[in-house]
Amino acid sequence: MKKVYMIFFALLVLAAGAVFTGCKKEPKVLRLITWSGYAPPELVEKFKEETGITVEVILSNNEEMISKLRATRGGGFDLAQPSQDRISSVVKQYGIYQPIDYSKVNTDQLDPSLVAAVKKNTLVDGKSYAVPHVYGTSGLVVNKEKAPGVKDYKDLLDPKYTGRV
Repeated sequence: MKKVYMIFFALLVLAAGAVFTGCKKEPKVLRLITWSGYAPPELVEKFKEETGITVEVILSNNEEMISKLRATRGGGFDLAQPSQDRISSVVKQYGIYQPIDYSKVNTDQLDPSLVAAVKKNTLVDGKSYAVPHVYGTSGLVVNKEKAPGVKDYKDLLDPKYTGRV
């Protein structure tokens, strides 16, 4: 979990640097749109203590996030944290995310395979649109008496399971 917080903190620093370069002496606020639980208050407070930048956290889910970003053309938000599977298609369809400049991201503490996977999975026209932050897996529990032969998600696409799953 500590690694997740370090990654989150690194993302905030990156976003803050990009947003506040050349700003006047006005109070600095980073507007983050994210899922519940992805921006723990103690981490947000630590970020403020270390940078002087206030983080305004707007909680959302993928659908609301995309709608808000589309409605504002990304305006009003400095950093968005959608699910990885909601990035490439949204970039292609709406163009509401900006590519990541990996030369400005310190990935030394990140698993290289995760960085490579995220870069690849969010690649649009040769540019990547995400940095690994939180990851997990989804499980599949199957009643073999009701669905014999199901070994992975693709098996569930078999028409014989239509209306049964």
